[in-house]
Amino acid sequence: MKKNYLFKNIGGIGIAVSFVAMTVLSSCLKDTSPGTIDFSKSPALVGWQYYGFSASPIGTKLHGVATDTTSVKITLSVPSITIGSAVTVTVADDEADASAFAAANNSSVLPTSMYTVASDQITIPAGQQYGLVKIKFKGDQIDFNTNWVLGLKITAANGAVIASNLNVAILTLTLQSAYEGDYTDNGYTLRAGDNVLGGYFKGYDEQLSTISKYSVAYTILWATDVPAGGVGGTYITVDPATNKVTMACTGNATLANSAGYDNRYDPATKTFYISMTWSTPGTRGTTDTLTYNGPL
Repeated sequence: MKKNYLFKNIGGIGIAVSFVAMTVLSSCLKDTSPGTIDFSKSPALVGWQYYGFSASPIGTKLHGVATDTTSVKITLSVPSITIGSAVTVTVADDEADASAFAAANNSSVLPTSMYTVASDQITIPAGQQYGLVKIKFKGDQIDFNTNWVLGLKITAANGAVIASNLNVAILTLTLQSAYEGDYTDNGYTLRAGDNVLGGYFKGYDEQLSTISKYSVAYTILWATDVPAGGVGGTYITVDPATNKVTMACTGNATLANSAGYDNRYDPATKTFYISMTWSTPGTRGTTDTLTYNGPL
């Protein structure tokens, strides 16, 4: 009887194809789900500490004084959280990246004569996750009418690998008044003939934001915790030599310190004692004690 070689060959091909398919399927079914990949051999990485998922400018507030300082973190990232040996990182001024950022953001690069990096060698001790780069500024010589930036770059690391996407830090510098902060109100507002908007208030939140080195914005409130009308642009100015306070308003030239009241700031407790009148004397006024809670 004549053999049917066609079916014999097809059968052989079918077995071969099935074997290949099983091999491919077996490869595809290897478990690569989270938790199954071994990252334990990933290298230790160092980079600037950012909040979020990408590098962004580091906002830096200065008080405009000769003793202005700030610190920037360099972080160690490793699967074991920390390592048993110290990591030494070298940093340097980065005028190139700072200039590129400044050109794109209407800013200027702060001259290196205006600041000093305490050390260009930063050590992350064994068992620790970060080191600090400390910077001293000549804050009293910086003109904060200009938007200043400075750049720093990690140029070398001993004991770890530099994270190439986190090796540059751009610091944006802004002035922060020493009187800026979050405060609590406790006082009385006069609105003649109105016992709803006029009256005592207590426990309201007041945020004093920087206008200049010695001035902060202040919002006059009615007793109902609603901003008073007609006095937008009210601000507090402190004389640092005497701690006496002057009240003024860009939106109402009649606003001034209440006669006979000692407007002042107590630096020991960070408390403002202020009183002001506006409009027709005896018809509008506020007396307030502002107690410091913390930074904005």
